[in-house]
Amino acid sequence: MAELLESLFNHVALPPRLPGKQDTRIEQIEQALTVRISDASRALGDFTNEKFRDQWDCIRRSLQACKTVNAGGKVSKTSLLAELRGLERRDLLIVHVTEQNAGLLVRRDTGAQGEIVVFEAFEASPLSARVLASETALQWDFPGCAVAIPLSEFMDSSFQDSLATFLEQASTESIKHFAARTNKAGSSIFESRGTADPSLITQMLMTLLEVNGYRLSPTLLRKRVRDDVCWTDGAEKPWRRCPFWLVLRVGIQRHLCTQLGEVGRVLYKFLICLVLAHLLDDALGHLTPESLTFLKSKLYRRLVKLEVDKDRASPSSRTVYNYMFTILRPVFSKTVQNATERIGASWSDCKKAMRRPVLPIPYRADQRDLYLTLPNSESYLQQILTNPLYGPSGPTRVFQLPREYDVSSRTTNTLRGFAHRYFALSEMEEDMERSRTAIEGMETSSHGQCIYLARQIDTYLNTVADTYDTNPEQKSVMLLTVMELWVMMDECAVKSFKLLENHNPGFPPEILDVLQLSQLQDLIRLQKIQNHLQERRKKCEHTRCTIFDDPTKGCFAERFFDESEKLQRLQQRIETAAELSPFREGARMAAVECTV
Repeated sequence: MAELLESLFNHVALPPRLPGKQDTRIEQIEQALTVRISDASRALGDFTNEKFRDQWDCIRRSLQACKTVNAGGKVSKTSLLAELRGLERRDLLIVHVTEQNAGLLVRRDTGAQGEIVVFEAFEASPLSARVLASETALQWDFPGCAVAIPLSEFMDSSFQDSLATFLEQASTESIKHFAARTNKAGSSIFESRGTADPSLITQMLMTLLEVNGYRLSPTLLRKRVRDDVCWTDGAEKPWRRCPFWLVLRVGIQRHLCTQLGEVGRVLYKFLICLVLAHLLDDALGHLTPESLTFLKSKLYRRLVKLEVDKDRASPSSRTVYNYMFTILRPVFSKTVQNATERIGASWSDCKKAMRRPVLPIPYRADQRDLYLTLPNSESYLQQILTNPLYGPSGPTRVFQLPREYDVSSRTTNTLRGFAHRYFALSEMEEDMERSRTAIEGMETSSHGQCIYLARQIDTYLNTVADTYDTNPEQKSVMLLTVMELWVMMDECAVKSFKLLENHNPGFPPEILDVLQLSQLQDLIRLQKIQNHLQERRKKCEHTRCTIFDDPTKGCFAERFFDESEKLQRLQQRIETAAELSPFREGARMAAVECTV
């Protein structure tokens, strides 16, 4: 069942990934497609009650006749004769002439001269060259040709017998003149992998029928036909979309549009949506999550297009849209919900399967894990023990490097410079760590200590430069060292200027959470720095204001000026000097003269 569902999914949905060779059981696929459309039409007949029940019953009878006539992938003369003789006024007969790549629709209608029987013929599968040349879908008008004959002529038993015989032979026998051909070595030869020319039906048969009737120019049905040609190495024939599926869709849509006009097109769209919904329901548990997602998306797109068409439709058609959405929305919602839950469950199972298990750590090591066996090293160790040099009675030798040995002489200048750079940085960082206590014990003022620490930070940063840019752990230690020096400098600055305590230092404690530290002592240093930053934020009155913000009312610059007698005296001196300035006196006299 899973294989049949996958084949149906390929022909109905046309996913991106398709088989590379022709299906081996195309007859079962054709029968299953007929059954699925018949089931969907029966369901719509039950949903719509009396409103469109007659139309769906007619579609169901036509599909049953189509299934009987085209049983086994070829036209049965006996079944076709029975259906031709019993053709009712509102019924449709769908015939797929397989070997001639043609579809034939037969229906009764009323013409200017009485009752007539209309024959519509069209190509069932496009040429491979056209499919490969198209960027998206082919725009196709149906039918290719149409002929009407009087009902009296159609009911003639000899006419029906000849027509049934002709269609049976045409559906089973390949005629080389109409078969696909290709050029090889300068000559035209038969190509069994291509699609046949439907001229035997669309031209020859329709011309013979026209002798007994006349040509028709019906309203054409334009469809966007999607197809593909997939061929892998070793395949006898390429994969092509089932032509019978196109014949069924064209026949049903033509019948509904002929009977109901624009409303028939609406009903056909909902019929295809219901076919997709039923296929999605049956595919749960059989197809892959990717296929289910694609089929669900295809159903979604069709429903969205119907919503858009509803807004553009005429008032009478909009009523049908609303009616069909009202009765079918619960069905579509349930189908999509079930598919979503199934896809989600599959994804959850996939993630659980890929998740790496984390086993609990035992409280004690197993006794066997405390011994190192070294089975492959036994011979080497035994050789060492038996060597006289290391034996109990052997002489004891102390190996030393020569006194004149210079390690740097064995290395290149590039490696020597590389090593010296990192050794110098390591020694500098060790000296800075040892000198922290010495800085705290300096007898100089807090102002002098602050300047000394600032110079030390500049020197350290200039020395490091880009040395640690490619090493996150070493870069983290560098930033930790700089922040320690900054904390000491900040403490000295606060001692010198108490006003700094009321302003945010500008470094949030969590900014250092990204540091990659592997040693406990470094983590302790980091904790001390973050505690200092946290305490500074708690003590400050303006949590969002730093000393580097633009001047505003109550900023650090204004408060520092108000608390500084030296700056106030300086301001007074500047204003006094400005008052006594000759330029100011000259400007005042010029203003008086202008006033006069």
